[in-house]
Amino acid sequence: MKNIGKTILVSLLALVGLASCSESDEYAEYANWELKNTQYIDSIAVEAAENSDGEWKRFVAVGLNPDAEWENQYYVYCKVKSSGTGTTHPMYNDNVWVNYSGKLINDKIFDASYSGELNPDYEAPMQLALNECVKGFTTAVQEMVRGDIWEIYIPSTLGYGAIDNGVVPAYSTLIFTVNLVDFSHPKAGE
Repeated sequence: MKNIGKTILVSLLALVGLASCSESDEYAEYANWELKNTQYIDSIAVEAAENSDGEWKRFVAVGLNPDAEWENQYYVYCKVKSSGTGTTHPMYNDNVWVNYSGKLINDKIFDASYSGELNPDYEAPMQLALNECVKGFTTAVQEMVRGDIWEIYIPSTLGYGAIDNGVVPAYSTLIFTVNLVDFSHPKAGE
């Protein structure tokens, strides 16, 4: 009887040990997450500053003095994938229609309005109130014109910051592919 009790105890301890290993393996991907994300956005800032191919744009966050020099985490970095034919930009309070996909630096998609590769001719855009999006998204989209497709790199300070919302871990750099389809000013009372 004593041996059965020991066997059960050893089995339970082994299961707990295995469970804790798999849990730590799951979270190992997010070890030093804040540092990894800071280093990532710093590397994007360097690439954007070199801008040898002319594809990169850098914008200071909405509400900050654009004439001052800020640290990397206060800028949004945008790589132009395709230029649109529009001539005007959405404003802060506009509604926008976009095709978008958002991922983390480990390529995990956390939100998207389409699946697979973006096909602007096929996708049904999502309507968003621009001023209700994370600050980095709002900053970048206000610089786009209809038809633009950009890859937008948003440091955590302009995304969700230190908040882990259950989908996006705290201190995450957000990487969006965005196609601005259309925008309009909201009607009075909306």
